[in-house]
Amino acid sequence: MVKTLLFVALLWCICCEASAGQAAVVWMKNGDRLTGMITQQDKKIVFLNLPYSGQVQLPRAQIERIEQPKLAAVEVTPAAAQPEAPVVKNQAVRHSSIDLTAGKKRSSSRSDNLGFKTAFEQRDDNLRLTFDAKYDYETSNSLKKTHKYLLNPGADYFFQPQLFWRNKIDYSQDFVSSDYKNIDLSSGLGYSFYDTKELRVELIALAGLKRTYFKESAGLELFVGDRQSLDFRHIQLEWDLRYLWTGSSFEIFSEGSYLKPVNQPVSFIQFKQDVNLSTGLSYYLTERIRLSFSVDFDWSKIDVVLPQDLVISSDSRDLHQKLSIGAKF
Repeated sequence: MVKTLLFVALLWCICCEASAGQAAVVWMKNGDRLTGMITQQDKKIVFLNLPYSGQVQLPRAQIERIEQPKLAAVEVTPAAAQPEAPVVKNQAVRHSSIDLTAGKKRSSSRSDNLGFKTAFEQRDDNLRLTFDAKYDYETSNSLKKTHKYLLNPGADYFFQPQLFWRNKIDYSQDFVSSDYKNIDLSSGLGYSFYDTKELRVELIALAGLKRTYFKESAGLELFVGDRQSLDFRHIQLEWDLRYLWTGSSFEIFSEGSYLKPVNQPVSFIQFKQDVNLSTGLSYYLTERIRLSFSVDFDWSKIDVVLPQDLVISSDSRDLHQKLSIGAKF
């Protein structure tokens, strides 16, 4: 009788051990980290047995990645060998957003503006792909003042969790300005101080080549001759800051770049610097829908050098205050 009870107890222990599942660390998209045993999983749900609260169900859509520690090899007999457990790979993280802006201004001049902005980002262990697009249309006293769009594809390769190399293209088309097209190819080193759902702090140092195309009727023949484009080599500093206020629905953000040319292709035009800044505040009405207020500032500092060292400033400054509604996925 005693031998029978011992045999039953041994079988029960073996069954309990077999049902314990796979030890894992589950990283959630909200920054939480859960450690337990995966007892069951499918394409939509992961069942995790936590030592302090029992089994919980985790939707895969809310999981950033799953890590499983490697177990030391244990020699077993062929009869006791178990089938190899499937390896759970880190899942790619995708983010996308879209914002619509419309506004009217009535002062000494009447202006109407319409804007559209979208962003896409996909990140896995070593690679982050991004694509941003922006469209602006503005009239002042019924005359077209701004009509342009920008496309910004890029790719970041992470050497380490925080250190990465960025390659990107900035393409812009302006239907009003004399410099109607700009193409910027750049690459450089970046560092991600923080990159979570609540906080992002990143700085990137870049170097590249920018080509500017001019309209034939722009009246710049005196300065650029018969050339219709100019090439600038440059260095650039970019930043991306975002903070979702803990326990609230408010998010503050700031992103932009500072560009400094390192050569001047013609002596009559001195391109000094280019600054682009967008900073503001978002309020999330729901988990995805948000209202945003932002201040966008674009400044291109250009000097025209005439004979006898006469310098005329030809700066281009544009300041906009925007209210938009958007969604983040």
